[in-house]
Amino acid sequence: MDTLKNVKSALAVANKDILEFINAFVDEKSFVETDAFVCSQNDVFDAPGEGVVSGFATVADSGVCLFATNPKVLKGSVGELNSKKIVRAVNNAVRMNKPLIAVWDTAGARFTEGIGALEGYGSILRAYTVAYGEVPVISVIKGNNLGLSSYVAGISDFVIAYADGVIATASPMVIAGKTGSDIKKVGSAKSAAENGLITHTVKNDKELRETLVKILRVYSESVPSGDDPNRICKGLKAGSPCDAVIKEVFDKNSYFAVRPEYAPVAVTGFATLGDVSVGGVATNISESGGRLTAEACVKISEFLNICENAECPVVFMADCIGTEQSFADAVLIREMSNLIYRVNSLSVDMFSVVYGKAIGCAYTALVSPCAYKIAWENAEIGALESEAAARLLYADEIKAAKNKDKAAEKLAAEYGGENCSAVKLAKSGYFDNVIEPNLTRSYLLAALLAHVE
Repeated sequence: MDTLKNVKSALAVANKDILEFINAFVDEKSFVETDAFVCSQNDVFDAPGEGVVSGFATVADSGVCLFATNPKVLKGSVGELNSKKIVRAVNNAVRMNKPLIAVWDTAGARFTEGIGALEGYGSILRAYTVAYGEVPVISVIKGNNLGLSSYVAGISDFVIAYADGVIATASPMVIAGKTGSDIKKVGSAKSAAENGLITHTVKNDKELRETLVKILRVYSESVPSGDDPNRICKGLKAGSPCDAVIKEVFDKNSYFAVRPEYAPVAVTGFATLGDVSVGGVATNISESGGRLTAEACVKISEFLNICENAECPVVFMADCIGTEQSFADAVLIREMSNLIYRVNSLSVDMFSVVYGKAIGCAYTALVSPCAYKIAWENAEIGALESEAAARLLYADEIKAAKNKDKAAEKLAAEYGGENCSAVKLAKSGYFDNVIEPNLTRSYLLAALLAHVE
């Protein structure tokens, strides 16, 4: 006979480790469990709590709904009954308008349940789909996330993986055997980060909590930075690297990157500007020849989805000479088209600063659609780089010159001054202002505050 004491004792033993893990990233004594007694009623196996712990808590005083699969119970496998428990946790987040934190450590489906397990997966993915865009969805890969639940990564705002976490559609052993891949790399957090599947990698529970706190602040009132809103950007000048621009423009110590290992020509992350949360998209001319790749387009598009869901203004910072030229041109066309659609369909305010070059599609996609546009005084903007345009337009004159490189350089300077100068273009109404680099923060902040209600 099941007595309350016996049931609670079995749950305490089965859930001890997973509860300790949850309490390591939520605020002290804030976790309240839901559906604690749910358990399959059969003689085949014992599944206390159905291998899932769910409930409510706070993280840095922000209310959240959460669930965590428990690998100590049937390897955290997904079945028909525990999927209902997971779905209820997701639905609670939507109903309560709270962020969802989903912790995955599962070997996959309970194959003994057959199609019931598949129905369970379907209900989870449907619930995720409803939640995505309605509330912040944060998926945490604690150990293994194998099988159909791996697809939650594509319908999450943020995916955080432990360094030894694994996310794959099947057992890494099976995938490695069929593809000849190194089993240590199949589904690894490092590989997933490099391919843009996960947004952050953490080493321990402390780093997980720190990352969650930073993410949740995007959706709530930001912590005052103490930075001077009138601070001058020291050291910024023509040719300044991307990381220096980011460091100087945004509030001190407020920036944290999203997908930093993936497609580094595009730099995406959140920060505050005058204590207002903003999404930052920068292009880094020192990577990939300064050209946007298909992967960079995907990275920016995915980040803009998060900004839209968070109702977070976006600041674009451009130093880019266009798009990559490769055999995979069709892929680039598709992903650049998706990016252009995403940028032009955003409902949040967008601001841009050209801090280097904005050539071709880099200007059209990332600068042109913005409500407020500024450029550094030495910025170069045009359909082609000045030298490329000069060599194309003045090919005969360069060919006839004794010193062809010097002639090309001179003609490029003349062409750039007449056609690609930020001041020249501002006179034609294409930019709101042309500024000295050290005033970038001041101008962006003034424009942001004018737009924020």
